[in-house]
Amino acid sequence: MILSMMIQVMKRIAYCLVLMLCGVSCVSQKPPKSALIADVDPIPLGSVGIAFDPLFSSTLDTKDVSVSFNPRDDTVSLEFRYQTVIYRQYWDQAGREQFIAAVQRYHTDFEARNLNTKASKSRTAYGTTQARAEWGQFAFSVNARSYPRMDLGYRFKENSPYFTVVQREAPDTITPSADGSRMSLQITTYFTRSVADKVAAFFNQAYLLGILEANLEDAPEEPVSDSYF
Repeated sequence: MILSMMIQVMKRIAYCLVLMLCGVSCVSQKPPKSALIADVDPIPLGSVGIAFDPLFSSTLDTKDVSVSFNPRDDTVSLEFRYQTVIYRQYWDQAGREQFIAAVQRYHTDFEARNLNTKASKSRTAYGTTQARAEWGQFAFSVNARSYPRMDLGYRFKENSPYFTVVQREAPDTITPSADGSRMSLQITTYFTRSVADKVAAFFNQAYLLGILEANLEDAPEEPVSDSYF
């Protein structure tokens, strides 16, 4: 009888300890850190010639894509016009690192002649990541926003291989439609090896922090106020 009571007491104590540990664990979980690096306006980095599938042709259409660093959320944005809409892809640091690693693997496969001509096998050859996509009819306007999957791989066009990023369809989160028809388009971007290297250089975190530091050093100092009251 006594032994049975002692066992029940021990079980209750153990149960209470579990609850206490769970409570401590929940309280001690740190909130996600803000991606803010500096409260600074977007910094233009330059432009690159990235190719796209045209509407009514089999020949790739190369466009100048503007690249900017956004210190407020630690993203790099690629801005381009696709069909009649201006798109901006925002790559966070994790996505940028995946892009850089994918480009390095593509170089290795290219040099070793290991590339597969079947698009079904090559589209996600180097994995997938996620980005933020925003689009609108005019520059600096944001009418819609989605968080599409980005496939990292390559594809042959006219017997020539290109490193590719496929932005998959994803629903608009600003004004979602009831039937799910309001979506970001699926967009494939094609990079020659030199262009992929240039974008990878723009994506390098050390490079971005150096650009930010130089930008802050060049910023004019605010004039000292002589206001007395």
